[in-house]
Amino acid sequence: MSTTRQELIGKQIYSYRYYLVLAGAVTYVCRRIYRGFFTIPKKFQHIPAITFWDIWRSLATKEQLTDRTKRLVFPLLEKGNGIYMNKFPFDWTLYVANPILAKTVLFKPELASKAQAVMDYFPDESAQAQLFGKDNLSIANGKQWKEQRKIMNPAFHRSMPVAVFSNLMPLVFQVIEENDGNATCAIKLTKRLTLDAIGKAAFDFDFEALKDENSVWVQKYNQAFKGFMDPIPIIYPRLDRIYRAISKTRRDCYNAAFELIDLLDDLANQKRKLLTEASNNKVDAPQSEKDLLTLMLEAELNGEGSWTRQDLRHNMALFFSAGHDTTSHSLAFCLYELAANQDVQEKARQESFAVFGDELIDVSPTLEDCKKLPYIDQIIKETLRMHPPFNEINPRIAEEDLELGGTLIPKGTMVNIDIEALHYRPDLWKNPERFDPERFAEGGEHYSQEGITWAPFSGGSRQCIGINFSMMEQRIALSMLLRKYTLMLPENSKHKSGVILDLPINFAPESLEIHFVKRY
Repeated sequence: MSTTRQELIGKQIYSYRYYLVLAGAVTYVCRRIYRGFFTIPKKFQHIPAITFWDIWRSLATKEQLTDRTKRLVFPLLEKGNGIYMNKFPFDWTLYVANPILAKTVLFKPELASKAQAVMDYFPDESAQAQLFGKDNLSIANGKQWKEQRKIMNPAFHRSMPVAVFSNLMPLVFQVIEENDGNATCAIKLTKRLTLDAIGKAAFDFDFEALKDENSVWVQKYNQAFKGFMDPIPIIYPRLDRIYRAISKTRRDCYNAAFELIDLLDDLANQKRKLLTEASNNKVDAPQSEKDLLTLMLEAELNGEGSWTRQDLRHNMALFFSAGHDTTSHSLAFCLYELAANQDVQEKARQESFAVFGDELIDVSPTLEDCKKLPYIDQIIKETLRMHPPFNEINPRIAEEDLELGGTLIPKGTMVNIDIEALHYRPDLWKNPERFDPERFAEGGEHYSQEGITWAPFSGGSRQCIGINFSMMEQRIALSMLLRKYTLMLPENSKHKSGVILDLPINFAPESLEIHFVKRY
């Protein structure tokens, strides 16, 4: 009887052989996918790593970025001589939080090539690829990068549109005073200012954001960038066409991005035509007050290089996005730190009076005036240390096997800088969670450090080309605001003991409000 039972069992197993084989194959494939996605590759197993699940648990619980850095990153730094592996968001990447090694990464020629994997992830017909391209200055490499930089470097060094920035400030004052003494949302105010500033300074185009926060092009801009933050087309870009077919909101964001593309193309075509015909009424303007687009096209006409329509658009979009978002968040955090540190605020105000005069009237700073504000510069730099706009740079690719701090880095490894960790390491900075602009005074703490300890704009030959542009805009805005207003946090502000972020990155929250108390 037992033999018969065994035969029956055998026949049943045989009859289900197809399903058993299929289940085994699926299990094998799933295991390979799981191991490939979540398990650190053998070539990196000699380097300390943060697990994929640790990061996602942190994101799911809305852990603050600084807290996550202290909890997950700092324990690994001693083990790995300041380096660690992390698979976020797309692939295993080597992160550097050692100042000497960070300098090596930013200055070593073998690590000069930027990874293009993020933009390659998007189809060519996507709004992201069409607007930013896969060849803009931030990710271009080799000859292409050198040719672009050759044209852009002179433009960014010649252009320092102090008048453009200062002429926008009366509109900022008007927006503040429309609140009738109520607190003002810091990030909404600074976004409106920086959108108008980048429009005028980069393209000689007025978005009218300060005059009307719901103007047509402000809405188009907001719609387009809202679409770029939508997780579905980011995670599943190939499904975006289906998503647009079923979602009107998604279609509106997509269409707004292409209207923005058409705007940038039209601005470039019109400016090129005017310059070619030598009829641009800004030709005789001082070099420092010319917009970037004019200066780049003048360089092209002078034989210093050439632009294709796509090259020009992709880089205009890059300036547009980077020059707007990073500066707006940095400026919002500056307003917070001044409101939270009244002694710092008063010292900065006195510097402004010393440079521009103590008469209680609005002033229009000159370029020379703006070079005499060292303490306000220190405030901006300390704010960028505590609240860097991004926690990492565009990743580099190791072009060959190399050694970094005694650790073998295989060829093809993506390498990045952990900016937050560098900015908050207690062995590099005294009381790193305390706001102290004196760190950046001449001969201060920052200048006694070795390597790269402050990197909000990256560093080396691939340092952000707009660093001076952003610093000047913030310098003017802060000095003029401090003359006219005393900045204070509302009594019921939840940010009294430190900014509580809405997102796991250093973007100023909309709940951050500032009272602007008029002085004259």
